This record gives sequence, structure tokens and C-alpha cells, in this order.
Amino acid sequence: MDYTFFKKLFNLILISLIFTSCYEDFVVISSDFKSGKINQDSTQVYFFHTLQAGQPPKGISRFPDGGTQKIIYKSVSLYSFDIENHLLNKIYNFGNLPYTSWSEHISLQKNKLIFSIKPTGGWEWRIKHSSNTLFEELFKKYKGFYSYNLTTKTLDYFDYNINCPELSPDENQIIYLIKDSSNVVLWHLTVNENSVRKLKTIQSDDQQIPIKWKDNNNIFFKVDKVINVVNIDSRNIEVVNSEVEFLPKKISINIIKKLTSEISFKEWGFSLTDYWKKPKIELINDIVVLNGNLNYRRAILQNISNVLSTKDYKDILIKMDKYQNSLEGLEKTEYEIYSKETKELINQYIN
Repeated sequence: MDYTFFKKLFNLILISLIFTSCYEDFVVISSDFKSGKINQDSTQVYFFHTLQAGQPPKGISRFPDGGTQKIIYKSVSLYSFDIENHLLNKIYNFGNLPYTSWSEHISLQKNKLIFSIKPTGGWEWRIKHSSNTLFEELFKKYKGFYSYNLTTKTLDYFDYNINCPELSPDENQIIYLIKDSSNVVLWHLTVNENSVRKLKTIQSDDQQIPIKWKDNNNIFFKVDKVINVVNIDSRNIEVVNSEVEFLPKKISINIIKKLTSEISFKEWGFSLTDYWKKPKIELINDIVVLNGNLNYRRAILQNISNVLSTKDYKDILIKMDKYQNSLEGLEKTEYEIYSKETKELINQYIN
């Protein structure tokens, strides 16, 4: 008998067992918002939303840094939300943006908004030193910004490598920043003429300097706590003694979450059963034992609610009580605490 052969076979079986099913048999769903803007009559909100679903790693796959999820769905989009009619509208879908180093921006006027998702600082180094051409492809694709007409619902793309574009009140001019060595340069773009010119070189180590249109001819900017105004024609600069609000029409993430709290995952563009093929009985068991996170269990209920009766929901609650009673000590206490939100969610379907 060849001992070496059996040793190799044993090692192969062991490795196979270790790396088989490296991911959990459930999903974690994250729903992330970026602060947005609200229009002048407070009827429409505009914001970025990222929805992601992935399988968490398990076992050895979690080491040494906790591991990386196996992403089954990811979408980053700009939305508008009609507050009065509770209607969600997807303006633009950026799709599955890899990595997390992105900077979102929205500038809103009466009839138009401009927006961008731009690679943050450090991408130039990645492009130069990485053999992965995806960095360069993404940078070229998203270095510019989009202009969206709120009346005609039309979209235009401008291929400019810029930061923090701000739309003028007359909606035909855009100011923006470009980092230049140790300085930041303020630029001016006339949209209809497609003409660009430099307005001011600002000595600052900060890449993000607050800028805002005062009117169609003058621009506020703030450096070292000093607020200035520059005229776009003469380029003369004056110091402003009064306070200036550099984030007009901004609306908090908490308010956006509250306004859109009744939007289903399917309305966001994600139907769980399209991406996660699992029998109904196993999905219900995931609810009972609290697999995944609350969003996962919410998505399950949203997807199978059309085949569940009031009795079915009550049976799930009974199973949860039985499962809780089967636990002891700290596990039982933790389950009682963490199952509360899920039970409340199920009771909403009963009521």
C-alpha cells in the first residue's frame, strides 16, 4: 500500500472540504443613500442610491480580514422621488460599480440638474501602477458629468475631467474645480457654446473648495474660512463679510429614507427570487433562524407574500417562538432581541 498516495489523497479531500461552500447559504442586502437635493417647491427629491446583495464568506474564507462577499447583485443609480404621489423614478443607472472609491455630486436648478459619479483621488496612481485595465476604462467612462432636463426628461453627457460641477441659475453655465499641483483651479464652462476658460487659481491644499453661484455673473468660493466672490467677466475678487449657504436645496439622508421607506426592493430594481434561487420552505426557515440581515428577510416576505395566507404568517411566528424556546442562555436572549424587528415585519402583513 502506497502511503504517499493516500497522504496526497487525504490532503486533496481536506482542501476540497475547506474550500467547498466558501459562502453562506443566505444573503445580506444593503441599501445605501447619498444625501441629495430637493427642488424649490419641495415636491421632488433627487438622490443617489446603491442596492447590493451578496453572500457573506464563511469558515476559512473569512480570514484574515473578514473576507469578501460574493456579490449577486449591485446597482448604483440616481433617482427622483415625487413626494406628493410617492412615485420613484430612475434617472440613470450606473450599474455595478466595482470598488468603493467614488464621489457623488448633484447640482440642481429649476429646469435642469447636473450629476456625476467620479473616481476619487488615487485613481491616477492605480491606473499607472495596476495591470488591471478596468481602472483606466472606468476613469474614462465616468470622469465627466451628466445634464438632465427635468421637463423633457432628456440626458446629455459632457466629457470633462472635473470636480464639483455647479449649474448656474440661467442653466447655461457651469463652474467646476480641477486640482493642479498644490493649487485648485476654478473653471467656467458655457454649455451652449461648449467653451471653457480658467477663472481663478486658488492656493490651497484642499481638493474640495466650497463654490456657489451668487447670480449668473458672480461666484462665491471659500478658502481658509474666508468667503470671496469673483466676477466671471472681469475676474475681480472681493471679500464677502456675510455668511453664505454653500449647500442649497440639500436634504438629509434620514429624510430620504423616511420618504422612500415603503418602496419595495422590486421597485428599486431587485427581485430576490430572480437572483437567489431557493425553495420557499428554505426561505421561510431563513426567516425563522434569522439568517442574513433584516433587509434579506424583508425581501423574502416581499417576494413570497402573494403565496402566503394569514395562517402562513402566523405559523412563521409560531415557528420563531418554538425556535427561541429551543435556545438557552445568551443565545436565547440575543434571539429574543434580534427577532423583534422581524416579528414586527411579519405582523404588518397579518394586519
